[in-house]
Amino acid sequence: MDNAAIAKLLAQTRLVLRPKTVLATFGATRIHYHIISSVDGMPGKTRLREGWVVSEKPKILTAEALRDRFSGFGEEAGPFMDWLSEHYRDLLRVLEYRFQNRDLSTRVLSQDPRETAENVKKDADERNQGQTAVIECPDAAWSLALMHFTLDAAARAYPVNVRDLDTHGLFEPGSNEARRRRAEIERMFQRAAEDAGAREKLGATLRECGLFEEYEDRFLGLFR
Repeated sequence: MDNAAIAKLLAQTRLVLRPKTVLATFGATRIHYHIISSVDGMPGKTRLREGWVVSEKPKILTAEALRDRFSGFGEEAGPFMDWLSEHYRDLLRVLEYRFQNRDLSTRVLSQDPRETAENVKKDADERNQGQTAVIECPDAAWSLALMHFTLDAAARAYPVNVRDLDTHGLFEPGSNEARRRRAEIERMFQRAAEDAGAREKLGATLRECGLFEEYEDRFLGLFR
């Protein structure tokens, strides 16, 4: 199938209901999809495909990770990536999304496709099913429509995912060490809540890590 044929089929695709929530930043997301098509040669019939798209937790591809993508470029590749990391770090906040299509089922209904689409949408709205998608498309284009939908979902989620990861400092070099340090601080807070003697060590650790101002209100709350 050439690009023109793909574009023509996608032009006939309609997203009837978009999921209310975006793809999660720190875990997998399950989207319940319904794909509705007319059946060729069977007027008044509708093919309803139903299943789940599972989006895995977005994977960070930082400038450091991209270094491994440049092989065979000679000795200048390393220094260039160092320069790239310094000058274009904000533009290299790349996320990798992976999708799986699961539990696909198909049935034919004695109903008009447009009516079927509206009924499925109405049912999802009434049940407040925020992770439901309803797509209407040509029968031959159902897989294209589903893949296009997943990419659109990733595009919508990307700014939110990047903001969440940036807030947690996960794009910075040494972010794994930063996560371990914060996890240890959380454990120290738990001990300090139960043992007043542990508070002095917690305060010293926060100052040593340069995080006292960030945790100051919570730390002082231990003494109230």
